[in-house]
Amino acid sequence: MKLIQLLAKALLLFFLLRFRFGEVNVSPVLSMLKLKYRTSAEYYLERLADTLIFLLVLDFIQVVVVYLYKRRKKIQHSDNFTIGVGNIYTILLVIGLIGGLLSLFRIDFRSLLTSVSLVFAGLALITKDYISNMINGMLMTFSDEVSIGDNISIGSNKGKILDITLQKIHLLNDDDDVIYIPNNMFHTSEVINYTKRDIKRTSVEFEIGLDYLNNVEEIEKMLIDTLKPFHEMITPESYYLRVVDMKKDAVLMRFQYILKLHNKEMERKIRRITVRKIVEFISTRNKIVDQRPDLPS
Repeated sequence: MKLIQLLAKALLLFFLLRFRFGEVNVSPVLSMLKLKYRTSAEYYLERLADTLIFLLVLDFIQVVVVYLYKRRKKIQHSDNFTIGVGNIYTILLVIGLIGGLLSLFRIDFRSLLTSVSLVFAGLALITKDYISNMINGMLMTFSDEVSIGDNISIGSNKGKILDITLQKIHLLNDDDDVIYIPNNMFHTSEVINYTKRDIKRTSVEFEIGLDYLNNVEEIEKMLIDTLKPFHEMITPESYYLRVVDMKKDAVLMRFQYILKLHNKEMERKIRRITVRKIVEFISTRNKIVDQRPDLPS
């Protein structure tokens, strides 16, 4: 289907080029119009042909660049570079359409800028966030800091990158919700890329009351025993339970382990089992605490 579309575009481009070089005679068609309309019709046909030639050439350049890049990299999916090329194509496409529309109405772009400079200044102020997001999106797609499929954390949001557009990053979180984050946040917030780090460490944070805690080693052993069915997938001796913060009546802990191979589904499964075991442990301890006799006053 794509090949057919490409051939149709090539034939259209060939015809338009022949028309602009005067090899296609449209006089019989124009002769059907009244004399006073022929000059205007010829002008509109030429401007429309120029616009279509620009858009078709732009489309062919994008297709060729992406095809050669994927062939050289031996990939089938889209990555940062192809998305960046697509973003540039979109910007040039809009510019071409605006230029073509102005030429059809015989409006000189430079004269327009001069006559409505105050309006454009106001539009620039109104759309500054949009332009800033667009620039940051372009910079992001041509950098190697993040890529499609990376698991990252931006501010309080954490998930897998589904797409990077001119305006927003599409992030899929652990609840399978798609979060749309403005590109500006990538440069103004703390970003952690879990995929690009050498050690694929997984962390599970939880808080437990001091009444339910005898010692840290007990909880660590309980969690390690819980993950015995997954020991082949977890690096030996990578289990570690650390105290993150001490509060008046509770302790914030972080249980960490390293997966041998990065597997998002397995990571979510292990995390779910770990969290449920912690809830079960706290619930059991809660019953024990409730059964303790009160001290005489």
